[in-house]
Amino acid sequence: MKLHKLTKIGRLAYREWLIQRTPSDMPPNELLTDPENVELAFDIEVDVSKIFQSRFEFGQYIHELLKEKDAKILLGQKNDGLWEWLTIAYFSQFGKKMSKYWHYLVERKGHSGSLAYRHLARTSFEMYWRHGAEAMVMLSADMPTWGELSEQLTSRQNVVYHRGFIQTANAMYMKDGKALTGAAGRVKPLKRRKRGDTSGKGGVARLALAVRRLSRTYDTHVLQTPQMMELLPREFSNFITKSSSI
Repeated sequence: MKLHKLTKIGRLAYREWLIQRTPSDMPPNELLTDPENVELAFDIEVDVSKIFQSRFEFGQYIHELLKEKDAKILLGQKNDGLWEWLTIAYFSQFGKKMSKYWHYLVERKGHSGSLAYRHLARTSFEMYWRHGAEAMVMLSADMPTWGELSEQLTSRQNVVYHRGFIQTANAMYMKDGKALTGAAGRVKPLKRRKRGDTSGKGGVARLALAVRRLSRTYDTHVLQTPQMMELLPREFSNFITKSSSI
């Protein structure tokens, strides 16, 4: 099947269907093929029967299909219908869990700002385009799963576009394509933390804070992963020792 995108009418129909769907519902075929709802995006064949083990595999596949196109244009508002059409095409994989609507729609008007970064298909492509193999730290989750690592990394613009940070996070927190235990842990607020409680220490949220502090002294964008690891505080030593990058 050729790559299509939803028209304005198609996007409205898709939104309405999402609001009314139940967990077992699949998008009606007219949202995928009806000329009123879709238009050709690119003369590129896409295998809509392909099965993906993770959002990383999906992002890699779509990136390969679109590698000759300008990624910034693809991620622009005019192509929101492309990512929604792809979500419909692979809904049997993306939609296995009843999740928030913004994982299936490119939502640019959230109550606290744009939620476009939470779109399962669009963000999978963008993260692979920006970070290649290191995007695994954000995209290792199953197709219908957003995941805490994805949320913590993609919701912060100063982090998600920082190549050195993502490379280090991938080296520290991933092993054999899986996130290490505690990688997404959060430190409890002081009033809820018991004495000696170290849960959340060394996790990716703390890494964001540590790298921000390092940036006051170093140009963290040019540091190689081993260099950045050497500069990190002791709380990260447990994850660093599990890494082969230093």
